[in-house]
Amino acid sequence: MSVKNKKYFNYLYFFLTFSITALILIFTLRVRRVECYQVASNKQELGSLCQKLSENFSGKSLIFFNFFDAEIWQELAQSADYQELYHLSSLEKKAPGTLILNLDSKLPDYRLIVIDEKKEEQNFILNQNNHLKKDQGQEALFEIIYQGQEEILSKNKRYLEEDYHQFFLTLKNNLDDYQINAKRLFWQKDSLLELDLGKSWLIILDKDVNLKETMQDLSVILLDEEVLIEIERQGFLDMRFNLPVIRERI
Repeated sequence: MSVKNKKYFNYLYFFLTFSITALILIFTLRVRRVECYQVASNKQELGSLCQKLSENFSGKSLIFFNFFDAEIWQELAQSADYQELYHLSSLEKKAPGTLILNLDSKLPDYRLIVIDEKKEEQNFILNQNNHLKKDQGQEALFEIIYQGQEEILSKNKRYLEEDYHQFFLTLKNNLDDYQINAKRLFWQKDSLLELDLGKSWLIILDKDVNLKETMQDLSVILLDEEVLIEIERQGFLDMRFNLPVIRERI
C-alpha cells in the first residue's frame, strides 16, 4: 500500500471513528431521569409537576434540545392543575442521562369569585393569561368578587373573557406599581365598582376609568392625612370623574 493510500485510509478511519462516536453520544446522551428543585415549594404540587416534566423530557437529547423554550412551559401556564406559574431558571446535565431542573414560580395574580343569581360561588385563580385555575385557597390574594349581569366565564369554565381579565390584571398591576395594598374589588354593575383597601371606607370606580391615572391619583391621596379623615367620615371616595369626590354612601 502506497504512502498516499495509507494516509487516505488513516483519514477515513479517523472520520468513521469520529462519526460513530458522535452518533453513539447523540443517541446515548438522552434524558432518562429528571430531578426537580425549587426553594420553598409546595412539595405535593412539585412532585406532580416533576412527573409531568419527566414524561415530557424523557428521551430528549441532553445536547441539542432547548429545555428553556420547550412547549411544556406554556402548557403548564394554561393548565388548571397547577396554582403557580412555573419557569426554568437553570439546569444541570449529568451523565449518563440525568437532567436536574431548578425551578422558579410566580404566585397567581388574583382570585376570582363569581356569584351567580342563585348566590352560588365559583372560585378560581388566574395568572398572566385568562385560563381559569383551581382555587385551593392556600394563598392570600387580591380578590375580584364579580356579581354582574354579564356572563364572563366560558361555557366549559376554562377561560375568563379576555376583556375582563385584562381589566382585572391591569388593576392589580397598577395597585402593585403604586404600592396600594388593596384587599378586593366588588363588581355588581359596570358603572359601580367598589375597591376595598381594608379600611372603613371604599373607593368607587367604573369599568371605563383609566386605571393607571386613577391609581396614581389614589396613591397621592393616601398620603394626605386630612383628606383621609374626611373620607373616613363620609365613607366613600368616588374616582369615576375627572376629580375625586368624597361622598356619603350612595
